[in-house]
Amino acid sequence: MTTNCRPIAGSFRDPSGVVFTRDGRILRQVNPVYRSAYDQLMESGLYERLVDGGALLPHQEMDLSCALTDEAYKVLEPVRVPFISYPYEWSFSQLKDAALLTLRIQRAALRFGMSLKDCSAYNVQFIDGKPVFIDTLSFEPYREGEPWTAYRQFCQHFLAPLALMAYRDVRLSQMLRIHLDGIPLDLASRLLPLRTYLRGRLLVHLHLHARAQRRYADASRASLPRQRELQRPALLGILDGLRAAVKHLRWEPAGTEWVDYYDITNYSADALDQKQALVARFLERARAEVVWDLGANTGRFSRLATARGSLTVAF
Repeated sequence: MTTNCRPIAGSFRDPSGVVFTRDGRILRQVNPVYRSAYDQLMESGLYERLVDGGALLPHQEMDLSCALTDEAYKVLEPVRVPFISYPYEWSFSQLKDAALLTLRIQRAALRFGMSLKDCSAYNVQFIDGKPVFIDTLSFEPYREGEPWTAYRQFCQHFLAPLALMAYRDVRLSQMLRIHLDGIPLDLASRLLPLRTYLRGRLLVHLHLHARAQRRYADASRASLPRQRELQRPALLGILDGLRAAVKHLRWEPAGTEWVDYYDITNYSADALDQKQALVARFLERARAEVVWDLGANTGRFSRLATARGSLTVAF
């Protein structure tokens, strides 16, 4: 390891590669164990299809002299994400969009003979308000008949929190702060109202899924039932079911005293125009590359910053 290279601690779990910094740049090393999967991703056309569709963060391959260790197969420099956010910070619609993106990528991967080996919500970031998958090394060759290894993780990271937000309380998304690998399905199943048992897809993918996990949680490998082969049509059916379950989840914000903030609660038309002019002058003077609008309401003033070319994050 050279003195100007430093591994990023959060990437230690993935044997396929490691993220590190070199002279202030964010790079990713592809290890030899991931060589065949990486080559298939790049040569099959899947990478190009996803990048062209705005679904996957693009990268460029660097010289191996930039590697962190001598055994590197490739060194990648991804396009840098300008603002990092986390699933427990997202709104309901953001988490839902990230879930649908993940399912869309899995379906596309199958067409190119590949599959997602993990479905962590942390694999998604938002760029220009749109979800983008950032983990290039999450793809593996698809093997006909094998179960989808990322199914449980998708349900824990996406389906469970979305269902809790929709049927109980939108604030339950904060459970993702303490359950970094997703909300346990047995916990979600107990918290959800009984009427969700009448929602067929939630029954299958969440309640019955949780029951199966509880039943075999302490079982030895030898005592586990033999897994049935999961053929491609069945896997596509699972993806369709998950997509329908996610799409049908709704959350509608209740009215508050702030709903008519600009029209009734606070500002006259003249006062609003004066504030808008004042904020515009501040923005022009600051010429900030990044602007945070804390308490953005409808985003009226956020758009002033965006119009001036600033990366604007509305809270």
